[in-house]
Amino acid sequence: MNHLAHVVLAGPEDGLRIGAFLGDHIKGCQALQDLPPDWAAGVVLHRRMDSLCDQHSAVGSFLAELNPPWRRYGGIMLDVLFDHMLTRHWIRFGAGDLADISAEINSLLSRHDRALPERLRLFAAWARQRNLWCRYGDRKMLNEIFARLARRHGRPSPLARGLELLDQHDQRIEAIFFKLFDDLTARAAEWRNCQSSMSSM
Repeated sequence: MNHLAHVVLAGPEDGLRIGAFLGDHIKGCQALQDLPPDWAAGVVLHRRMDSLCDQHSAVGSFLAELNPPWRRYGGIMLDVLFDHMLTRHWIRFGAGDLADISAEINSLLSRHDRALPERLRLFAAWARQRNLWCRYGDRKMLNEIFARLARRHGRPSPLARGLELLDQHDQRIEAIFFKLFDDLTARAAEWRNCQSSMSSM
């Protein structure tokens, strides 16, 4: 799962949303103890959703069918393309107006800027400048994301050509996303309800 999907799965609470972003920047269990409890819970949820995604049979079957070197990098590309599918079908899966959610995300990250890891602060500024959260359906934006991933990866890879994966397998990726996100949405809601019940005891 990628950034926008993690925000939707985290639900409306700010702490869980911050944790959804921190999930890619906080490593290990020890670091969680230094976070506010709701942020730490968001990181745990992020990790759980990533694990369920990686283990999902529909995702695994698709990646296994890809030829090298696409198979090795297919999971990274799918993360981005799942946000593309989420935007494409926002009415079905989203949580309110996408422009409003975008403004909420930008405001949230800005308010907590000083408490965020440097790499996340830089990413948040870049995302705000590019209006990223509203543009996952924009092929030009997708190309920019894949080019950015390729530069960060450094080694030769097909990451910069991520749109080719979409163009070759659009309907298959869409079908995988439907199945996967329905499952993750149910599991995330179950997890949040469980956490809420525990905190109210």
